[in-house]
Amino acid sequence: MILNKAISNIIQESSVDLSFGPFLQYLKDCANRDSTLKKVIKSSIEKVNKYFPDGEYTISYEEIPQYEDLYSLVYQLMNATLVDENSFSWGISVPFSYDFIFGTSAISKQLKSIQSSKKVKIIHWQENKVLTEKEILETLAYNFIIRRIYDIHFSDEIELVICVNENNSSDQYLRFDINDNFVEVEGEFPDITNMNIEVISKPSVLEFLKKNVPLEKLIFKGFSLIHIENITYQITKEKLRKLFVAQDIENDFLLQATEAMKIMIGSGDIDLLFLPILQIDGKLNTDIWKDFDIVLSRLLTKFGASFSDFSTFIERYIKNPDVRHGKSDKETWYSFENTSISGLFVLPFFHQEKIIGISIILYENAGFQTDLVISSFKEFTFPLQNLFISIINKYLGELNQTIKNHFTAIQPAVEWKFHDAGVRYLKNQKDGGKIDPIPIHFDGIHPIYGAIDFRNSTIERNKALTEDYTTQLNALIQTLNALKQIRNVDLLGELIYQSEVFLKRIQNNNLSINDDAEISYFLTVESLELILQMGLNDETVQNVTAPYLKELSEDGAFHKQSAALEETFLILNTHIISILDKMNEELQDSYPYYFDRYRTDGVEFNIYIGQSIAPDKPFNEVYLRNVRLRQLISMVNTAIITESCQNFLPKKIQTTQLIFVQPNTITISFRNDEKRFDVEGAYNVRYEIIKKRIDKALIKNTSERLTQPRKIAIVYYNKKDIEDYLKHIEYLQKNKILEPSIEDVDLEDMQGVSGLKAIRVTIQNTIVK
Repeated sequence: MILNKAISNIIQESSVDLSFGPFLQYLKDCANRDSTLKKVIKSSIEKVNKYFPDGEYTISYEEIPQYEDLYSLVYQLMNATLVDENSFSWGISVPFSYDFIFGTSAISKQLKSIQSSKKVKIIHWQENKVLTEKEILETLAYNFIIRRIYDIHFSDEIELVICVNENNSSDQYLRFDINDNFVEVEGEFPDITNMNIEVISKPSVLEFLKKNVPLEKLIFKGFSLIHIENITYQITKEKLRKLFVAQDIENDFLLQATEAMKIMIGSGDIDLLFLPILQIDGKLNTDIWKDFDIVLSRLLTKFGASFSDFSTFIERYIKNPDVRHGKSDKETWYSFENTSISGLFVLPFFHQEKIIGISIILYENAGFQTDLVISSFKEFTFPLQNLFISIINKYLGELNQTIKNHFTAIQPAVEWKFHDAGVRYLKNQKDGGKIDPIPIHFDGIHPIYGAIDFRNSTIERNKALTEDYTTQLNALIQTLNALKQIRNVDLLGELIYQSEVFLKRIQNNNLSINDDAEISYFLTVESLELILQMGLNDETVQNVTAPYLKELSEDGAFHKQSAALEETFLILNTHIISILDKMNEELQDSYPYYFDRYRTDGVEFNIYIGQSIAPDKPFNEVYLRNVRLRQLISMVNTAIITESCQNFLPKKIQTTQLIFVQPNTITISFRNDEKRFDVEGAYNVRYEIIKKRIDKALIKNTSERLTQPRKIAIVYYNKKDIEDYLKHIEYLQKNKILEPSIEDVDLEDMQGVSGLKAIRVTIQNTIVK
C-alpha cells in the first residue's frame, strides 16, 4: 500500500532521485544468468519498461501514487510469496531516508505508531548518538559511498535504531535493516589513496569524504528496501545485564531494573523488588536495604503494609526459601483490599547453598506465567548473584571498617601489626613453642592531643540536679500533706520534716556528693516505699499520689533540668565528634596514623603518628605539620559550630579548646588485658598525667582558668615545641580566622607537674572549609 506522499524537505533539497533505473539494471543482470525464474524476470522487465516508454526511470514525488503496481512487483520479487504481511514489516523508501512510499500493513501500523508518539529518537547505535534527519542522510550516504565507490567493507556495519515512547510507557526499539542495492551515485570522487593518514579506518574515511565530497555535488538515484524488526527484548536484556554487572545501585537502579524486567516478562501489571539477604548472628539485617528504601517504601505504601510485617515475612521465608507463587492467606504482610493484585511471586537466589537475595513480584494478571518469569530470571542468575554478593560484601566491609575505627584498637593504620603478630602466634602454636601473646608496640611516635571540654560542666550538673531535687521535694511535701489529710499516719509528718530539712540544705549550700546520695536515697526509697504501700488497694490514696508518681518517669518534671543538660551534652558531642571524624577521615589519606577518641564531659582525642606505624611509607615532618594545622582548624570549627547552636540547645553550654604539645616522641603498646593502646614507660606515663591535669590549670598568680570559651589554649614546655603551631596560627590570623593577638602565659604548678607554659588565641566567627 502507498504509505507517504509527502517527502521531507531534506530529501527534496538534496540531489536524491526516486528511480527504477538501478532496479531495472539488477533485473537485466539476473536475466542474463541461468535461473529457473528467467521468464518471471523478463516479464518483470517488460512491465517496468511499459511504465517508462521514454527510457527515463525517474519518478517525481508528485507521481509516487501512480506506480503502486511497480512497488508491488518489487515486493513480490524480493520476498517469499507466503509471508504474512500483517506481521512482516517491509517497505520501499527514498534512498537514505525513512520516507516510505510503499509497504506492508505491518509497517504501516508501525509508522502510524511512530508518528503519533510524543518521543521519537533515531539512534546511531554503535556511537550511541541521536541523529537529526540531515545527519541520517549524511551517515547513510557516505557509508554507501565507502562501500560502493571505494569497495571498502568495515566489519561494523551501521545500525540505526528508532526509540519510540508512546504515552509515557516503556521505550520500544525498532531496528531498520536497509538494503541499498538498488541505489547508484553519480559524481566526482577523489582518490582515497591520497588521504594523509597512516591507517584507513571508518572515522578517518568519513571525515575525509565530508571535507572533500559535498553531498550537494552528487546525484543519488534509486530506492531503498527497508525491513523493520522490533528488538526491544534484545536491547532490554542487554541493558538489564549491564545494570546488574555495573553493580551501581544508585541512580534509579531499581526503577530501571523493574521497568526492564517488566518488558522481559511481557507484563506491565507487576510490582517488582530486588533485595539482598544478609543474616548477622542468625538475625535478618534490614539496614542493608537502605539503598532500596525508595522502591520498598513505595511498595509497602501501595499495599497498606508495615515495614515490620514485611521484615517478619522475609524472616519466615528465608528459613525455608523456595520458589513461591500464588495468593496465600498466611502471608498477611500485604493487603489485596482496594487493589487488583492477584498474587505474590518470590524467587530466591543462592551462593554456596546460602540465600543471598530474593526477587518479589506482586502481579495483577490472574494468568501470570510463572514459568516465563523463572526462565527470564535464569538468564540473569549469575549477574544477580554477583550483584547481591557485591552489595553484601560492601556492607560487611563498611561494618568491619566502622568496628575497627570506632569500637576496637585494630584500626587500618595498625592492622598490619596485628596480622604480623597473629601469623607469629599461629606459627608458634603449630611448632609447639610458647604461645604467649605477641607484644605489639610502636616506637618513636609523635602524640598529638586535643580536648574540647564543656565549660563548668560539674557546676552545671549540680545546678540542674539541685533544681530537679527542689522541684521534687516541693511536690513530695505537697503530696504528703494531702495524704495526711485523709490518712492518719505518723510517719507522714516525719517525712515532711525530712523533706523540708533537705530543701534548706540545698538552698544554703552547694550540693555535695554526700548530700546527693542521701537525698537520692530518701526520694527513691524511703518516701516512695511509704507512698506505694499506702496506695495498695486504696483508690483514694492512688488519686492523691498519681500526679507525683507520674513525674517520676525519666521524661517527668523531676528530671527535667538534668535531662535537658544531658540532651545538650549529647547534641554538642554529636557535632564535635562529626568534625573530628571528618578530620580523621581526610587526614588518613595523607599518612596512616592511630586515632583515639573518647567522650568525657566533652571529647578528648589523641593522634599517634610516626614511621613505625607505616614502615613502608617514609615519614616526613611535613605530615606532622599537616596534622597539627588540621587539628587547629578542627578546634576552630568545633568552637564556632557549638556556639552557633546555643539558641537551639535546651541549656546554654559553652565549650573550651585545649591542645598539649609533647616535646619528645613516645612509645605506645597494646595492652592485651584491656584490649587497647596505652603509653609505655615512666617518661611516657608523665605525658598521660599532664593531659589529665591541664584542663583545670590556672594562669600563674591568678585565679583565672587557662581554658576559656572562644579561645584555643596550647600548653607546652619549650617555645621551640610550638614553632609549627605559631606558623599555623599566623596563617589562620592572616585569613581572619583567628584574632591578631596571641597571649603568652605561665601556668601554676600542679601536683606532679611544673614549669608549663601556654599560648591562647581567640577565634573569629568563621568556619574553615
